Amino acid sequence: MGIKSKYWAINVSKGLKYMILSVNVLFFLLLFLSTLAPLTSPFEFVFISYLGLGFPILLFINICFLILWIVFLRWKYAVIQFVALVFCWSAISTYIPLNSPTKTIPDKTFKVMSYNVRGFDWLTGDEARSNPIFSYIANSGADIICMQEFAVEEKKSKDNTDKIISLEELDTIMVEYPYRSIIRLGDTINSCMYGLACYSKYPIEKVARVPIESAFNGSGMYEIKIGKKSVTIVNNHLESNRLTYEDKILFKELVIDRNRNKLDAVTQTIRSHLDPAFKARAVQANIIADCIKLQRDKTDAMIVCGDFNEPPISYAYETIKGSFLDSFKYTGRGMGITYHEDGFYFRIDYIMHSLNLQSYNCTVGDVKYSDHYPIWAWLKFK
Repeated sequence: MGIKSKYWAINVSKGLKYMILSVNVLFFLLLFLSTLAPLTSPFEFVFISYLGLGFPILLFINICFLILWIVFLRWKYAVIQFVALVFCWSAISTYIPLNSPTKTIPDKTFKVMSYNVRGFDWLTGDEARSNPIFSYIANSGADIICMQEFAVEEKKSKDNTDKIISLEELDTIMVEYPYRSIIRLGDTINSCMYGLACYSKYPIEKVARVPIESAFNGSGMYEIKIGKKSVTIVNNHLESNRLTYEDKILFKELVIDRNRNKLDAVTQTIRSHLDPAFKARAVQANIIADCIKLQRDKTDAMIVCGDFNEPPISYAYETIKGSFLDSFKYTGRGMGITYHEDGFYFRIDYIMHSLNLQSYNCTVGDVKYSDHYPIWAWLKFK
């Protein structure tokens, strides 16, 4: 090889290395910005909310760069990339905790389960009455069950061929839960009871609806007596993204075939759903957080659960969590995906608790009776 050829090859190699390094720096900056999503209101910079949503993808890309530098023995860049990832460790451990399960759950714990049941799939007739989700919930072993998108008929009809399950029928199934409360949401004026539900083995002494204005979403507080302790549970269903099945198909097609002509149209369509949803959840999260502050001194302990429609790296999650502990972060393992439909996989359902409670083995179930998986944890007073 001549001198010119060697010189050209060296320059190409350097150029390629610095190009890859530049791309690496760009993706790290995006990863770092995504970690600011919990602290940034979507009313200020909605772009940061999108980065928070894309946190796992950005993390994966940065890990790929770390592997790349190691494979090609570029140790200086590998060390820099590793330090950069360590810098984001708090967000990483929140999103993908790696806790070991407790082998033996201690005595005097109570089990709390949160489950978005998607209206029990709105099944009717015999199909509704043989729906396995009902026996699953009734036999879950949970002491307190909070449900979102709960839907039953207010009264049992003589002919059930075209009716969803009634409250009376469900109460018969949930015989081990003598206490229940249903908070109706939306503008329904028909016989369907839709909203939030809490079934409990412990007395529900007080119920209050959090003042959130939404057509189908909301939040409620239940004061439950466990022994001599008063525990307030906040059951939440924050604003949905309202992405249609067609929107999700378009998005997945765009990822596979990055057609520029489709990009603008798909981006505009998705933003028309996500932008207002991010902002609506921010408003709702602020209201819920304010209500939690007012209640904290009036109860012995608090538990906050439900479907937030936001991943852990988000403003709504952080605002509601406040000084509480996310039971999955401290006792769960892995990504803990709770939403699993149409190729979209996120952890958006949570069980959080005040500092005077200890949680054990927060777990995400694997039954596909809804577009969400159930999540549960064992809790105990310290």
